[in-house]
Amino acid sequence: SDVYKRQMKKIALLVCAIVMFGCSDDEEKAGTEVPDPEISKMLFSEFCKSDGAGVSDVTKEEEFHYEDAWLTGYTYTQEVSIADLTEIISHPLTIQYGSNRSSVTFTDEIGTERKYTLNEEGYATQCEYASLDQKRQYTFSYTEGYLTQVNEKIMPREGSSDAVISHTLSLQYDKGDLISTTSPSLPNESSTGYGELQTNYEAGEDINCYRLPCMLVADTYPLSFHREALFAGMLGKPTQHLTTASCPNEPSDTYTERTEYTYNFDKNKKPVSLKISTKYSNGKSTSYLNRTISITIE
Repeated sequence: SDVYKRQMKKIALLVCAIVMFGCSDDEEKAGTEVPDPEISKMLFSEFCKSDGAGVSDVTKEEEFHYEDAWLTGYTYTQEVSIADLTEIISHPLTIQYGSNRSSVTFTDEIGTERKYTLNEEGYATQCEYASLDQKRQYTFSYTEGYLTQVNEKIMPREGSSDAVISHTLSLQYDKGDLISTTSPSLPNESSTGYGELQTNYEAGEDINCYRLPCMLVADTYPLSFHREALFAGMLGKPTQHLTTASCPNEPSDTYTERTEYTYNFDKNKKPVSLKISTKYSNGKSTSYLNRTISITIE
């Protein structure tokens, strides 16, 4: 019944609060079971102000819907405004589960499909990606329930003599918190193929009750092809604490880059916004890139 569901949700939130305020730092860092409050909807909204005449303002929204902890709906929406004109562009995703939820297929409005094979824990082990002109294959590996590797194979077009192109993303954890990713790097591309970029992450003290992935991780190639699966909880356990900072692993005397993630919470410790601030410095000047994302969780 609705009353029962509300009661269980209150209990889950109470457990979350007890864990957050009742553990010492040592106990938290040693590994805390992340509470799992019932969630029916997540909405992320970001307003991007134009920086010049003739360039449109854009409001971007991602809306996730869940039933019994399974993702059942996803829509990406852009509201584009130029002068007095506003256009809303919506990109819904069709989600279809197989028998016994052993697989799930995501299909977008232009027919691109991603079919995931799920294990007994509901985690994806592989994915077949098919668009109008390209096929990709992915495998996902886990250690103690945490996603530690994503392997991508880009298949040659039919009739082509091109070789299969492979990429790997590796993730490392310490006591349930993400500490680094190593990904293919376009800026370091050489004549022999892609280079690698290692990014280090820092965890804060706030427990990740609502199982939010770090936004930078969600945008890291090739995991960026599986953003919805990540937010669906299909790619392993969430980090135990919310990420507070990230930076490239190779600082230099002439260039530094650091991104900080600051969450704001309501009185129940539910995240309501995220500020992402990146500082760039070349030794002579410093610049900043700031983003603010509104978060609604129901």
